[in-house]
Amino acid sequence: MKTGRIEHGWGLAVSLIALALVMPLETTGAQRKPAPKAEVVKPKADQSLRGIVDVRLKLPAGLSGPAYAGLGGPPWVELEQVDDSNEWAGQINSRMVPNGGQKLIVKTTNKRSDVAVGVTVENPLRIYFADLHSHTGYSDGTLLPVVAHDYARKVAKLDVFVLTDHLEYIDDTEWLDMREAAWDASEDGRFVSIPGLEWTKRIGHINIFDPKTRSWPLDLAGFYKAAAAAGVTCKFNHPGNGEKVFNALAYSEIGDKALQLMEVRRPQEEKAYIRALKLGWHIAPDGADDTHSPNWGIRFAWSGILAPGLSKRNILDAVKNRHCYSTLDRNCTLRFKVNDATMGDIIADPVGSVKVMVAVNDPDAGDLIGKIELFEDGAVVQTDESNSNRRRWRTMFKPKPGEHYYFVKITQKDENLMWSAPVWVTVD
Repeated sequence: MKTGRIEHGWGLAVSLIALALVMPLETTGAQRKPAPKAEVVKPKADQSLRGIVDVRLKLPAGLSGPAYAGLGGPPWVELEQVDDSNEWAGQINSRMVPNGGQKLIVKTTNKRSDVAVGVTVENPLRIYFADLHSHTGYSDGTLLPVVAHDYARKVAKLDVFVLTDHLEYIDDTEWLDMREAAWDASEDGRFVSIPGLEWTKRIGHINIFDPKTRSWPLDLAGFYKAAAAAGVTCKFNHPGNGEKVFNALAYSEIGDKALQLMEVRRPQEEKAYIRALKLGWHIAPDGADDTHSPNWGIRFAWSGILAPGLSKRNILDAVKNRHCYSTLDRNCTLRFKVNDATMGDIIADPVGSVKVMVAVNDPDAGDLIGKIELFEDGAVVQTDESNSNRRRWRTMFKPKPGEHYYFVKITQKDENLMWSAPVWVTVD
Protein backbone atom coordinates (compact mmCIF):
# COMPACT_ATOMS: atom_id res chain seq x y z
CA MET A 1 0.00 0.00 0.00
CA LYS A 2 2.79 2.41 0.85
CA THR A 3 4.52 1.63 -2.46
CA GLY A 4 1.32 2.27 -4.40
CA ARG A 5 0.77 5.63 -2.81
CA ILE A 6 4.36 6.60 -3.69
CA GLU A 7 3.89 5.54 -7.30
CA HIS A 8 0.59 7.44 -7.50
CA GLY A 9 2.27 10.55 -6.05
CA TRP A 10 5.03 10.35 -8.62
CA GLY A 11 2.49 9.94 -11.39
CA LEU A 12 0.66 13.08 -10.27
CA ALA A 13 3.95 14.96 -9.96
CA VAL A 14 4.98 13.94 -13.49
CA SER A 15 1.62 15.10 -14.85
CA LEU A 16 1.93 18.46 -13.12
CA ILE A 17 5.48 18.92 -14.36
CA ALA A 18 4.42 18.12 -17.92
CA LEU A 19 1.54 20.60 -17.67
CA ALA A 20 3.86 23.26 -16.28
CA LEU A 21 6.21 22.75 -19.21
CA VAL A 22 3.44 22.96 -21.79
CA MET A 23 1.69 26.05 -20.36
CA PRO A 24 4.66 28.43 -20.67
CA LEU A 25 5.15 27.30 -24.26
CA GLU A 26 1.52 28.03 -25.05
CA THR A 27 1.68 31.36 -23.22
CA THR A 28 4.89 32.30 -24.99
CA GLY A 29 3.29 31.49 -28.30
CA ALA A 30 0.37 33.76 -27.46
CA GLN A 31 2.72 36.56 -26.43
CA ARG A 32 4.60 36.32 -29.68
CA LYS A 33 1.43 36.92 -31.64
CA PRO A 34 1.52 40.66 -32.37
CA ALA A 35 -1.32 42.66 -30.90
CA PRO A 36 -2.96 45.25 -33.17
CA LYS A 37 -1.58 48.70 -32.40
CA ALA A 38 -3.50 51.90 -31.95
CA GLU A 39 -2.96 54.32 -34.84
CA VAL A 40 -2.11 57.98 -34.33
CA VAL A 41 -3.97 59.81 -37.07
CA LYS A 42 -3.01 63.27 -35.86
CA PRO A 43 -0.36 64.65 -35.45
CA LYS A 44 1.82 62.94 -38.01
CA ALA A 45 5.20 61.51 -37.16
CA ASP A 46 8.05 64.07 -37.33
CA GLN A 47 5.55 66.93 -37.31
CA SER A 48 6.51 70.23 -35.63
CA LEU A 49 4.10 71.13 -32.81
CA ARG A 50 3.30 74.49 -31.22
CA GLY A 51 0.67 75.66 -28.75
CA ILE A 52 -2.54 73.61 -28.44
CA VAL A 53 -2.25 70.41 -30.45
CA ASP A 54 -5.15 68.31 -31.78
CA VAL A 55 -4.71 64.58 -31.17
CA ARG A 56 -6.74 61.96 -33.02
CA LEU A 57 -6.44 58.21 -32.54
CA LYS A 58 -7.86 55.01 -34.03
CA LEU A 59 -8.17 52.06 -31.67
CA PRO A 60 -7.94 48.54 -33.12
CA ALA A 61 -11.14 46.57 -33.51
CA GLY A 62 -12.33 45.02 -30.28
CA LEU A 63 -10.45 47.45 -28.06
CA SER A 64 -12.51 49.96 -26.12
CA GLY A 65 -11.50 53.12 -24.29
CA PRO A 66 -10.40 54.95 -22.33
CA ALA A 67 -7.24 56.21 -24.04
CA TYR A 68 -4.72 58.82 -22.90
CA ALA A 69 -2.08 60.87 -24.69
CA GLY A 70 0.98 62.75 -23.46
CA LEU A 71 4.13 64.32 -24.87
CA GLY A 72 6.88 62.20 -23.37
CA GLY A 73 4.81 61.71 -20.20
CA PRO A 74 2.62 63.94 -18.02
CA PRO A 75 0.48 65.92 -18.19
CA TRP A 76 -1.76 63.15 -19.56
CA VAL A 77 -4.91 64.07 -21.47
CA GLU A 78 -7.89 61.71 -21.61
CA LEU A 79 -9.18 61.37 -25.16
CA GLU A 80 -12.91 61.29 -25.91
CA GLN A 81 -14.67 58.92 -28.28
CA VAL A 82 -15.81 60.45 -31.56
CA ASP A 83 -19.50 59.52 -31.92
CA ASP A 84 -19.73 55.71 -31.79
CA SER A 85 -16.63 55.12 -33.89
CA ASN A 86 -13.29 53.60 -32.96
CA GLU A 87 -11.72 57.07 -33.14
CA TRP A 88 -10.75 59.11 -30.09
CA ALA A 89 -9.77 62.78 -29.98
CA GLY A 90 -8.50 65.45 -27.61
CA GLN A 91 -6.08 68.37 -27.24
CA ILE A 92 -2.64 68.67 -25.64
CA ASN A 93 -0.96 71.90 -24.57
CA SER A 94 2.53 71.50 -26.01
CA ARG A 95 3.74 74.52 -24.02
CA MET A 96 3.77 72.38 -20.88
CA VAL A 97 6.73 70.29 -22.09
CA PRO A 98 10.30 71.24 -23.06
CA ASN A 99 11.13 72.17 -26.63
CA GLY A 100 12.89 69.68 -28.86
CA GLY A 101 12.30 66.08 -29.80
CA GLN A 102 9.46 64.40 -27.92
CA LYS A 103 7.42 61.22 -28.17
CA LEU A 104 3.66 61.52 -28.44
CA ILE A 105 2.71 58.53 -26.28
CA VAL A 106 -0.71 56.89 -26.36
CA LYS A 107 -1.82 54.66 -23.48
CA THR A 108 -4.74 52.23 -23.93
CA THR A 109 -6.42 49.51 -21.89
CA ASN A 110 -4.12 46.98 -23.57
CA LYS A 111 -0.43 47.75 -23.04
CA ARG A 112 0.50 45.86 -26.21
CA SER A 113 -1.65 48.24 -28.24
CA ASP A 114 0.06 51.36 -26.88
CA VAL A 115 1.88 53.43 -29.47
CA ALA A 116 4.30 56.37 -29.70
CA VAL A 117 5.35 58.65 -32.57
CA GLY A 118 8.25 61.07 -32.69
CA VAL A 119 7.46 64.78 -32.99
CA THR A 120 9.27 68.08 -32.44
CA VAL A 121 7.99 70.72 -30.03
CA GLU A 122 8.83 74.33 -30.89
CA ASN A 123 7.31 77.03 -28.70
CA PRO A 124 8.60 80.54 -28.03
CA LEU A 125 10.28 81.01 -24.65
CA ARG A 126 8.54 83.05 -21.97
CA ILE A 127 10.05 84.52 -18.81
CA TYR A 128 9.00 83.41 -15.32
CA PHE A 129 10.25 84.93 -12.07
CA ALA A 130 11.57 82.68 -9.33
CA ASP A 131 13.12 82.54 -5.87
CA LEU A 132 15.31 79.42 -5.69
CA HIS A 133 16.73 79.75 -2.16
CA SER A 134 14.76 80.16 1.09
CA HIS A 135 14.29 78.71 4.57
CA THR A 136 11.66 77.95 7.22
CA GLY A 137 11.63 76.91 10.86
CA TYR A 138 12.61 73.39 9.81
CA SER A 139 16.19 74.70 9.72
CA ASP A 140 17.27 78.22 10.70
CA GLY A 141 14.32 80.18 9.34
CA THR A 142 10.82 80.64 10.69
CA LEU A 143 7.33 79.06 10.45
CA LEU A 144 6.37 76.09 8.25
CA PRO A 145 6.80 74.96 4.62
CA VAL A 146 3.06 75.16 3.94
CA VAL A 147 3.05 78.79 5.12
CA ALA A 148 6.09 79.65 2.99
CA HIS A 149 4.56 78.19 -0.17
CA ASP A 150 1.26 79.95 0.44
CA TYR A 151 3.07 83.27 0.94
CA ALA A 152 5.27 82.82 -2.14
CA ARG A 153 2.25 82.17 -4.33
CA LYS A 154 -0.35 84.57 -2.96
CA VAL A 155 1.67 87.46 -1.51
CA ALA A 156 4.96 87.50 -3.43
CA LYS A 157 3.08 86.27 -6.51
CA LEU A 158 6.09 84.33 -7.73
CA ASP A 159 5.90 82.03 -10.72
CA VAL A 160 8.43 79.58 -9.26
CA PHE A 161 9.45 78.88 -5.67
CA VAL A 162 11.96 76.46 -4.14
CA LEU A 163 12.24 75.96 -0.39
CA THR A 164 15.77 74.82 0.51
CA ASP A 165 16.10 74.19 4.24
CA HIS A 166 19.49 72.96 5.42
CA LEU A 167 19.53 69.18 5.02
CA GLU A 168 21.68 68.79 8.16
CA TYR A 169 18.85 70.21 10.31
CA ILE A 170 15.83 68.23 9.13
CA ASP A 171 14.60 64.73 9.94
CA ASP A 172 12.68 62.25 7.77
CA THR A 173 9.26 63.54 8.84
CA GLU A 174 10.17 67.13 8.03
CA TRP A 175 11.67 66.11 4.69
CA LEU A 176 8.43 64.32 3.80
CA ASP A 177 6.43 67.40 4.79
CA MET A 178 8.68 69.67 2.70
CA ARG A 179 8.11 67.55 -0.39
CA GLU A 180 4.38 67.27 0.17
CA ALA A 181 4.05 71.03 0.71
CA ALA A 182 5.90 71.69 -2.55
CA TRP A 183 3.89 69.27 -4.68
CA ASP A 184 0.56 70.27 -3.10
CA ALA A 185 1.19 73.96 -3.81
CA SER A 186 2.34 73.42 -7.38
CA GLU A 187 -0.18 73.87 -10.19
CA ASP A 188 1.13 73.75 -13.75
CA GLY A 189 0.22 76.88 -15.65
CA ARG A 190 -0.15 78.96 -12.48
CA PHE A 191 2.58 78.29 -9.93
CA VAL A 192 5.49 75.86 -9.82
CA SER A 193 7.08 74.80 -6.54
CA ILE A 194 9.86 72.25 -6.41
CA PRO A 195 11.35 70.50 -3.36
CA GLY A 196 14.89 71.50 -2.51
CA LEU A 197 17.65 71.21 0.09
CA GLU A 198 20.79 73.13 1.00
CA TRP A 199 24.01 71.14 1.49
CA THR A 200 25.77 73.14 4.21
CA LYS A 201 29.46 72.61 4.93
CA ARG A 202 32.44 74.78 5.93
CA ILE A 203 33.77 74.53 2.39
CA GLY A 204 30.58 76.14 1.03
CA HIS A 205 26.82 75.81 0.60
CA ILE A 206 25.06 74.22 -2.38
CA ASN A 207 21.36 74.06 -3.22
CA ILE A 208 19.95 70.83 -4.65
CA PHE A 209 16.76 70.98 -6.70
CA ASP A 210 14.32 68.06 -6.64
CA PRO A 211 16.57 65.64 -4.72
CA LYS A 212 15.19 62.17 -4.08
CA THR A 213 17.00 61.86 -0.74
CA ARG A 214 18.25 64.06 2.07
CA SER A 215 21.38 61.91 2.54
CA TRP A 216 24.41 63.25 0.69
CA PRO A 217 28.19 62.78 1.03
CA LEU A 218 29.96 65.07 3.50
CA ASP A 219 32.97 65.90 1.29
CA LEU A 220 32.86 68.11 -1.80
CA ALA A 221 34.31 65.56 -4.25
CA GLY A 222 31.87 62.93 -3.01
CA PHE A 223 29.00 65.39 -3.32
CA TYR A 224 29.93 66.29 -6.92
CA LYS A 225 30.02 62.61 -7.84
CA ALA A 226 26.71 61.78 -6.12
CA ALA A 227 24.93 64.80 -7.59
CA ALA A 228 26.13 64.03 -11.12
CA ALA A 229 25.03 60.39 -10.75
CA ALA A 230 21.61 61.47 -9.45
CA GLY A 231 21.08 63.86 -12.36
CA VAL A 232 19.95 66.69 -10.09
CA THR A 233 20.47 70.41 -10.70
CA CYS A 234 22.60 72.30 -8.17
CA LYS A 235 23.64 75.87 -7.35
CA PHE A 236 26.64 77.46 -5.65
CA ASN A 237 25.25 79.70 -2.88
CA HIS A 238 26.56 83.10 -1.67
CA PRO A 239 30.11 82.55 -3.03
CA GLY A 240 31.57 85.92 -1.98
CA ASN A 241 34.34 86.73 -4.45
CA GLY A 242 35.00 83.02 -4.95
CA GLU A 243 38.40 82.85 -3.31
CA LYS A 244 37.37 81.24 -0.01
CA VAL A 245 34.71 78.71 -0.98
CA PHE A 246 34.73 75.35 -2.78
CA ASN A 247 38.54 75.21 -2.85
CA ALA A 248 38.62 78.63 -4.53
CA LEU A 249 36.10 77.30 -7.08
CA ALA A 250 38.63 74.76 -8.35
CA TYR A 251 37.26 73.22 -11.53
CA SER A 252 35.87 69.70 -11.38
CA GLU A 253 34.83 67.93 -14.56
CA ILE A 254 32.32 65.76 -12.73
CA GLY A 255 31.18 68.75 -10.66
CA ASP A 256 30.55 70.67 -13.87
CA LYS A 257 27.93 68.06 -14.73
CA ALA A 258 26.09 68.67 -11.45
CA LEU A 259 26.42 72.43 -10.89
CA GLN A 260 24.44 74.67 -13.24
CA LEU A 261 23.92 77.87 -11.24
CA MET A 262 25.68 80.35 -8.97
CA GLU A 263 24.15 83.15 -6.90
CA VAL A 264 25.14 86.49 -8.45
CA ARG A 265 23.49 89.48 -6.83
CA ARG A 266 26.32 91.86 -5.97
CA PRO A 267 29.55 93.09 -7.63
CA GLN A 268 31.53 90.84 -5.29
CA GLU A 269 29.60 87.77 -6.45
CA GLU A 270 30.12 88.92 -10.04
CA LYS A 271 33.84 88.39 -9.41
CA ALA A 272 33.13 84.82 -8.28
CA TYR A 273 30.97 84.27 -11.37
CA ILE A 274 33.74 85.42 -13.71
CA ARG A 275 36.32 83.44 -11.76
CA ALA A 276 34.27 80.25 -12.13
CA LEU A 277 33.71 80.82 -15.86
CA LYS A 278 37.42 81.40 -16.43
CA LEU A 279 38.21 78.16 -14.60
CA GLY A 280 35.91 76.25 -16.96
CA TRP A 281 32.59 75.98 -15.11
CA HIS A 282 29.45 76.07 -17.25
CA ILE A 283 27.09 77.95 -14.94
CA ALA A 284 24.39 80.61 -15.06
CA PRO A 285 23.77 83.45 -12.58
CA ASP A 286 20.86 83.17 -10.15
CA GLY A 287 19.18 85.85 -8.08
CA ALA A 288 17.77 84.59 -4.78
CA ASP A 289 16.80 86.05 -1.42
CA ASP A 290 18.13 83.31 0.87
CA THR A 291 15.45 84.57 3.26
CA HIS A 292 15.23 83.32 6.84
CA SER A 293 12.23 85.51 7.68
CA PRO A 294 8.53 85.24 6.75
CA ASN A 295 9.00 87.34 3.60
CA TRP A 296 9.59 84.67 0.96
CA GLY A 297 10.12 86.05 -2.54
CA ILE A 298 9.85 89.79 -1.89
CA ARG A 299 13.27 90.91 -0.64
CA PHE A 300 15.75 92.01 -3.31
CA ALA A 301 16.76 89.42 -5.91
CA TRP A 302 15.09 87.01 -8.32
CA SER A 303 15.83 84.71 -11.23
CA GLY A 304 14.25 85.12 -14.62
CA ILE A 305 13.74 81.65 -16.12
CA LEU A 306 13.17 81.20 -19.86
CA ALA A 307 10.79 78.32 -20.62
CA PRO A 308 8.02 77.59 -23.14
CA GLY A 309 5.41 77.30 -20.38
CA LEU A 310 4.98 77.21 -16.62
CA SER A 311 5.25 73.56 -15.64
CA LYS A 312 7.49 71.50 -13.38
CA ARG A 313 9.02 69.70 -16.35
CA ASN A 314 9.79 72.97 -18.12
CA ILE A 315 11.28 74.74 -15.13
CA LEU A 316 13.54 71.83 -14.18
CA ASP A 317 14.63 71.50 -17.81
CA ALA A 318 15.28 75.24 -18.18
CA VAL A 319 17.34 75.50 -15.00
CA LYS A 320 19.34 72.40 -15.91
CA ASN A 321 20.16 74.00 -19.26
CA ARG A 322 21.06 77.36 -17.64
CA HIS A 323 18.28 79.29 -19.40
CA CYS A 324 18.08 81.98 -16.74
CA TYR A 325 19.40 85.32 -15.53
CA SER A 326 19.80 87.12 -12.22
CA THR A 327 17.92 90.36 -11.61
CA LEU A 328 17.48 92.89 -8.82
CA ASP A 329 14.37 94.21 -10.61
CA ARG A 330 11.27 92.08 -10.01
CA ASN A 331 9.64 92.50 -13.41
CA CYS A 332 12.40 93.43 -15.88
CA THR A 333 12.79 90.91 -18.68
CA LEU A 334 16.09 90.11 -20.36
CA ARG A 335 16.75 88.12 -23.50
CA PHE A 336 20.27 87.43 -24.71
CA LYS A 337 21.24 85.43 -27.78
CA VAL A 338 24.46 84.64 -29.58
CA ASN A 339 24.04 83.35 -33.14
CA ASP A 340 20.40 82.58 -32.25
CA ALA A 341 21.44 80.40 -29.29
CA THR A 342 19.64 81.21 -26.03
CA MET A 343 21.56 82.27 -22.94
CA GLY A 344 22.98 79.19 -21.25
CA ASP A 345 23.54 77.27 -24.48
CA ILE A 346 26.80 75.73 -25.63
CA ILE A 347 27.10 76.10 -29.41
CA ALA A 348 28.51 72.79 -30.62
CA ASP A 349 29.56 73.71 -34.17
CA PRO A 350 32.38 76.22 -34.76
CA VAL A 351 31.32 79.70 -35.90
CA GLY A 352 33.03 82.28 -38.10
CA SER A 353 31.62 85.36 -36.39
CA VAL A 354 29.54 86.30 -33.38
CA LYS A 355 26.10 87.91 -33.67
CA VAL A 356 24.69 89.24 -30.41
CA MET A 357 21.11 90.22 -29.63
CA VAL A 358 20.08 91.79 -26.32
CA ALA A 359 16.50 92.78 -25.47
CA VAL A 360 15.66 94.46 -22.17
CA ASN A 361 12.10 95.45 -21.27
CA ASP A 362 10.89 96.98 -18.00
CA PRO A 363 7.13 97.61 -17.85
CA ASP A 364 7.71 100.43 -15.35
CA ALA A 365 8.22 103.59 -17.43
CA GLY A 366 10.48 105.15 -14.79
CA ASP A 367 12.88 102.17 -14.62
CA LEU A 368 15.35 103.36 -17.24
CA ILE A 369 18.20 101.29 -18.63
CA GLY A 370 21.56 102.97 -18.14
CA LYS A 371 23.91 100.66 -20.03
CA ILE A 372 24.38 97.19 -21.43
CA GLU A 373 27.86 95.69 -21.11
CA LEU A 374 28.89 92.76 -23.27
CA PHE A 375 31.52 90.50 -21.67
CA GLU A 376 33.88 88.28 -23.63
CA ASP A 377 35.83 85.81 -21.50
CA GLY A 378 35.22 87.88 -18.38
CA ALA A 379 36.11 91.33 -19.76
CA VAL A 380 33.86 94.07 -21.19
CA VAL A 381 34.34 94.36 -24.96
CA GLN A 382 31.37 96.51 -25.98
CA THR A 383 28.94 98.87 -24.24
CA ASP A 384 25.57 100.21 -25.29
CA GLU A 385 24.06 103.18 -23.46
CA SER A 386 20.35 103.87 -23.26
CA ASN A 387 17.89 106.17 -21.53
CA SER A 388 14.73 104.15 -22.01
CA ASN A 389 12.86 101.39 -20.23
CA ARG A 390 13.04 99.33 -23.42
CA ARG A 391 16.10 98.56 -25.47
CA ARG A 392 16.95 96.11 -28.25
CA TRP A 393 20.62 96.06 -29.19
CA ARG A 394 22.40 94.07 -31.88
CA THR A 395 26.09 93.83 -32.63
CA MET A 396 28.28 91.59 -34.75
CA PHE A 397 32.04 91.00 -34.76
CA LYS A 398 34.70 88.37 -35.48
CA PRO A 399 36.66 87.28 -32.38
CA LYS A 400 40.04 85.60 -32.34
CA PRO A 401 39.92 81.87 -33.12
CA GLY A 402 39.40 79.64 -30.10
CA GLU A 403 36.88 79.02 -27.35
CA HIS A 404 34.97 81.98 -25.89
CA TYR A 405 32.01 82.73 -23.68
CA TYR A 406 29.78 85.80 -23.72
CA PHE A 407 27.29 87.29 -21.27
CA VAL A 408 25.75 90.69 -20.63
CA LYS A 409 25.33 92.86 -17.57
CA ILE A 410 22.54 95.43 -17.38
CA THR A 411 22.74 98.51 -15.17
CA GLN A 412 19.56 100.49 -14.64
CA LYS A 413 19.49 104.17 -13.75
CA ASP A 414 18.40 103.28 -10.21
CA GLU A 415 21.50 101.02 -10.00
CA ASN A 416 19.57 97.76 -10.13
CA LEU A 417 21.63 95.12 -11.89
CA MET A 418 21.06 92.08 -14.10
CA TRP A 419 23.41 89.38 -15.35
CA SER A 420 22.65 86.93 -18.15
CA ALA A 421 23.80 83.35 -18.46
CA PRO A 422 26.68 82.95 -20.93
CA VAL A 423 26.67 81.44 -24.38
CA TRP A 424 29.77 79.37 -25.15
CA VAL A 425 31.16 79.34 -28.70
CA THR A 426 34.19 78.06 -30.60
CA VAL A 427 35.40 80.43 -33.32
CA ASP A 428 37.07 79.01 -36.44
